[in-house]
Amino acid sequence: SALHPSQRQNTIIMDEIQRIVARLNQPPFSKNLRLVDFDEKSPAELLQLLNDIFTSMDSTMKGDVRDEEDVVRASRMGNFLQMLKCPLLPQDEDRRTRFTEEFGMGSKNVVYPVFHWALTNYEKLCKRAYLGKYLVRIEPPQEFMQDDTLGDLVERYKELQVEFKGTHQTFDSNKATMSRPGAELRAEIQQLEDERRQLQDRIEKLKSNTRNEIAFPAMLAATSSMRQEQDEEVRLQEKMREQRHLLDIAEQRFQETQRRLSALKGSATGGHSAEAILKELQKDVQETAKVIRGDMAGERNKLQDTIARLERQRLEPNRTIEDVERMRAQVRQLERQKDEMRETVEKAMSSRGDNKLGMFRQHANMAAAKLMQKEEEVESRLKDLTAVRGEVDELEAKVNDIAAAAGGGMVGPNGRQMTREEFKEYGAQLREKSHKYKLQKTALAGLRAESVVLHRTEQILKGRDRNLEEFLTQQEAKAGVSGYRDAQSKLEMASEQTAEMDDMKGQTLDEISEIVKKINGQLEEKKTKLKPLIKELKEVRKEYQECEQDYLDKKQRYDSVAVGLATERSMLEGECDELQDECLQEESRYHYLNCLSQIASIGLEKVQQEEKWTAGHGRLLPEFANHQELYQNKINQQESLSKQLRKQQKKIKENEGGNMYQRSLYADLHRLLSAKVKSRLGGNNNGNILGISGQLTADTMDFGTAQVVRID
Repeated sequence: SALHPSQRQNTIIMDEIQRIVARLNQPPFSKNLRLVDFDEKSPAELLQLLNDIFTSMDSTMKGDVRDEEDVVRASRMGNFLQMLKCPLLPQDEDRRTRFTEEFGMGSKNVVYPVFHWALTNYEKLCKRAYLGKYLVRIEPPQEFMQDDTLGDLVERYKELQVEFKGTHQTFDSNKATMSRPGAELRAEIQQLEDERRQLQDRIEKLKSNTRNEIAFPAMLAATSSMRQEQDEEVRLQEKMREQRHLLDIAEQRFQETQRRLSALKGSATGGHSAEAILKELQKDVQETAKVIRGDMAGERNKLQDTIARLERQRLEPNRTIEDVERMRAQVRQLERQKDEMRETVEKAMSSRGDNKLGMFRQHANMAAAKLMQKEEEVESRLKDLTAVRGEVDELEAKVNDIAAAAGGGMVGPNGRQMTREEFKEYGAQLREKSHKYKLQKTALAGLRAESVVLHRTEQILKGRDRNLEEFLTQQEAKAGVSGYRDAQSKLEMASEQTAEMDDMKGQTLDEISEIVKKINGQLEEKKTKLKPLIKELKEVRKEYQECEQDYLDKKQRYDSVAVGLATERSMLEGECDELQDECLQEESRYHYLNCLSQIASIGLEKVQQEEKWTAGHGRLLPEFANHQELYQNKINQQESLSKQLRKQQKKIKENEGGNMYQRSLYADLHRLLSAKVKSRLGGNNNGNILGISGQLTADTMDFGTAQVVRID
């Protein structure tokens, strides 16, 4: 049975809610919501969640909706939806106002569709939010547009918007047509991996060799500082060369400026005519053409190509090994699909007996080759056109400079000198004013013809009524416009003066138009002269491209050979290091065994000498025949000394009690005498005790374990 419309509507809403919750549980939101949790949220929570989604699109939307009033919040979020071109916003003003009020209150009937639309088109809306900030149209009221400054700002704003659109479209096209990495990228990745392994091996060897060296950190710090100073020295030398180069260029420009200044001064003081100045200008143009035929054009093209190549490389994303393998798998899969489709088409064509596919492919390849050739020609023509426009601008700048130096230059309406761009703008304004002047002149001619008729009518009326002046005066008084005819006469005089000024301005415009025509004629002549030079430049450019392609091929072969040689060299270095370590170990073992052999030989010599001395052939010392007698004598001396020390120790132990008692008596005596001395000194500083003046001192002497006190 068919569903009721209300049931169908509820089913659609439930599907939308499920999609909303599923999208909110995915990155970048990751809310971990359930259908029940989402359905139980309050209007403020729903608006806050929707504001969080808008914040992820544009960071300026960040905020807490509870801190805003309903009107402010609805206006802010409504403007954001309008910038995103939300199709849910009604076109009718009343309906839009009602929609905004319900949206500000958080009504689910309004908020849920906005949720569904924003989450369904999230990626596209993120891009639109980014672009919308810069492409918002500003339409000031017409009464404010009368201000020239505001009008210029609005026009400049629109020009920047157009420039931003073109730049963004170029970026999108470059991003879409970005070439995939090929053999060159794989070779570069392999080379970098080999270099990384080599560096790791070298670092491990250096660590193992310097692990036991104590002074290595200090040496490492010294070498690092020395390396930094060397880099700084190289950088300063490079900077010095650049500064010298700039100094040479500045000196050349200064000399050229001085030469031109002296020539202009000579032409000004010598009263040269316009033809002489024009000849000097032609001479400067010829010199400029020589410079253009030189290295400047080639260097400029080379720099432009380099900048374009670097820009393309900068826009390419960083690729990992996994990306490369995935792309290789995609390429293999596409190649298999292509082969299968080709086989299917060939089988179908052969079954039909009509095998014209080869001919069609040949035609298609020829058309593609012609298309590529035409595109290259168009690109070269565009580059030539850009170069010619640059040369035209330079020639116009030179003409303006020479005209300014010779005859005072172009003077603006306010009496100041004008640049080339200002002169162009002034010329455009003059052309516009000239057009307006011609229109007004035509209208003025009609008005003058009409004034003639009116003047004749006036004369006829004056002939009919002699007292016309009095009559007109009375009529003016009755109408309350006394003095109208005097004011009318003054206005007519002012209009006549204005017409004379307009005539003078028209003559000035005509003269300026003639000057502009002459300059354009000269520029056309220069363009004609530069055509053969541009043709030569194209040929040289082709040769340069061929040489560059040859250079790139040879460089690629060189890089591949260099990588192989570097790998082989690293392997040989590893083998050499292992053999050198083995050699050092064997050398150390040799020195160790040699030292042991020398020690053993010296000991053997001592034993042989001792045997000779023992047999009676010679003596070690006059008192001792050999080492045995010498060591036996020393043993006897030590034994006798130890016996004496034992006897002394025994004697001290026997007298220890008496000595300790005597020491205690002397200590008491010392304390008694010290107390008496202190008491006597308290009554008489110069007194003495028992006829003994001075101060008593006691020294303690150590005799073995007993300590003896001596009183001085």
